[in-house]
Amino acid sequence: MTIADEVDKQILQILKFDGRASIRDIAKMVNVSPATVSRKIKRLEENNIIKAYVSIVEDDELGKGTRAVLLVRTTGDYDSNQVVERLTGMDDVCNVFLTMGNYDMILTACTNDENELYRMIQRIRGTEGVLWVDSASIVTRKKVLSTVIEDNKEI
Repeated sequence: MTIADEVDKQILQILKFDGRASIRDIAKMVNVSPATVSRKIKRLEENNIIKAYVSIVEDDELGKGTRAVLLVRTTGDYDSNQVVERLTGMDDVCNVFLTMGNYDMILTACTNDENELYRMIQRIRGTEGVLWVDSASIVTRKKVLSTVIEDNKEI
């Protein structure tokens, strides 16, 4: 299914930035009735365009201020699903993306400090099926999430 019209796009944009926006508030913003918004959201959910509503948790406030992107190559002779299972089971791994190109997986991680990040990278390197891990520390977020966190009104 493709998005049917501009109202669908507007509704999705609003929900991307505020998954808790009320039907009534969305209807006012897109200038249609609440019944129309409700029907459109239900259709978007049924067609798996909207898969879930999630909270953005500020990791810094939980003491998890060290963020990194981890670039992983696997051995190629090991079931990648088992590698993915092991990596997604690690507490401080936030996301695992399977990729094509120079890396087989890209992970995002959030730890308490650099020492903990280093220990995590060592654990990943020791995971059966992992050939190589490189990392890039994230200093600050500049797009989308930081905007939402700092100013929940921006759409």
